[in-house]
Amino acid sequence: METKINISKFWTRVWALLIDSILLGIIGYILGLPFQDFLISIGNYGLLIGLIITIGYQTICNSEFLNGQTLGKRIMDIQVVDINGDTINISKSFLRALILSFPYFTYNLTIPGLSDTSIVSIVKTVVLFSIILGVVVIYIFNKQTRQSLHDLIIGTYVVKTEENEEVSIIPSITKSPFYVFGGLVILLIGVGVYSANWNKSELKNALSTYSQVSEIKGVLSASICENTSYFNDSKTLSYQTKLQVNILPEEKLENDKMVRETVQTILCNVSNIDNFNFIEISLNRGFNIGIASQNSSKTVSYSPLKWREILKLQKSIDNHSNVGM
Repeated sequence: METKINISKFWTRVWALLIDSILLGIIGYILGLPFQDFLISIGNYGLLIGLIITIGYQTICNSEFLNGQTLGKRIMDIQVVDINGDTINISKSFLRALILSFPYFTYNLTIPGLSDTSIVSIVKTVVLFSIILGVVVIYIFNKQTRQSLHDLIIGTYVVKTEENEEVSIIPSITKSPFYVFGGLVILLIGVGVYSANWNKSELKNALSTYSQVSEIKGVLSASICENTSYFNDSKTLSYQTKLQVNILPEEKLENDKMVRETVQTILCNVSNIDNFNFIEISLNRGFNIGIASQNSSKTVSYSPLKWREILKLQKSIDNHSNVGM
C-alpha cells in the first residue's frame, strides 16, 4: 500500500505551536488563581506541574484518540502521523511528548542537595539543553521532512490533513542539520567544562555567599549575579541578589530584617565588594509553572558604603530598643 504524505510547512507548524502555547497559558493562569499560595511556596518545582499538564495535553491530542491533533494543529489543518500516514498510539505519543517537553521544563531545576555549579548539575544542564537545541536546530535545518528530534526518535511526521492527490515520496534527510547540532553541542560542552574548572577561590566564595543567603529565614530561593553596564564611557558594577519570598514587606526594603541580613552576608563574604558601585536586592513574590507565571517585586539599591551606614543605624536603633525593654 502506497503512503500519501503531505508534509506540513515550516510556519504552519510554528503557528500551531503558538496557539497551543496560548491555550496552555490560559489553563496555567486559571490554575494559578485558586492555588497561588501553594505554587509560590514550592518555588521552581511548580515547573513540574506545568510539565504534567503539557505532556498530558500533547499525549492525548497528538495520539489516535484525537486524530493526532492538538487545538493548534486542528486550526492549522495538520496532524501527527507515522510513516504509513496513520495516527500513533498513546504510548508513542507519550514518549514523543516527553522528549519534547521534559528538557524545557526541567533543565533549570536544581537537583536537591546539589548546587548549580556542581559537576552533576552542570552535566544535567548540558544534556537537557542539548536536547532542546536538537529539537529547535534540527527542525529549522531539516528542510526535507521537517522532522524535529522527537519526530526522528519516534518515527513521526507532521502533515497536512487534506488529501494529497499524488503519492509523495518521503525525501532523505541531509546531514547538515546534524552537523549544525553537533557543533553547537560541542560548544555547549566546552562552556560546561569551563564552568566546572572556573577559578576555585571565586567559586568557593560565590557558593558560600549563595548558601548563606539561601538559609536566611523567609527566603524560598535565591540567585546572585554580578552585572556590568556601560553608559557614556562610564562603567558601573552592581552586585545583584534576587530573593524569592512568600510575602513582600510593606515597609521600606532597607528596613526589612531579611534584606538587612542578606546585605550583611554579602558585605562579610564578598572580598571585593567595595569595588562595586551598588548592592541591589530584589524581593520577588510569584510562581512559574512553565506555561504561566505571575510575579510582583520590590527592589532597593545602595552603594556598599551607604549599606554599611544603614546597617549601623539600624543596629543602634535595635540596641536602644533592647535597653528600653
